Amino acid sequence: MGSSLPNKKVYDPIRKKWCVATPEECVRQKILIYLIESLGYPPHAMSIEKKLSELPMVQGEKIPERRVDILCCESTSCRPLLLIECKGVALSKKMLAQVSGYNAFIGAPLICLANDQELILGWEGNGEVTPFKSLPTYQALCNATRLSSHA
Repeated sequence: MGSSLPNKKVYDPIRKKWCVATPEECVRQKILIYLIESLGYPPHAMSIEKKLSELPMVQGEKIPERRVDILCCESTSCRPLLLIECKGVALSKKMLAQVSGYNAFIGAPLICLANDQELILGWEGNGEVTPFKSLPTYQALCNATRLSSHA
């Protein structure tokens, strides 16, 4: 997880600011560091805590006033790859429906619901979510989505 201060703040390397260390924020920072340092996701291709209306892929659409926790895009095309919803509590089916609802506007092929104890991952397609075992590397996800978009 990112650096932490005694007054319970964590540093967000993407937003370049200190954030209150809520349970949800700690989950978000732990996943960010893992994505960047272990799985090779480029920081410049990530959006953190962005309003749906601020995302380029949904500009001009009528959308709800909601924020996505983590959105990873392909670094050159800005094509959405992975949408992650972070929670500071136990995960539920209602929360999975929440991230799927956000993704109806974004169109990322892989979605994830995460807390400090578990990750629920799924490939989205044809209105269904197919379970997936673990977060792929950035390169593997780019390759998989390129292949599936040309099939």
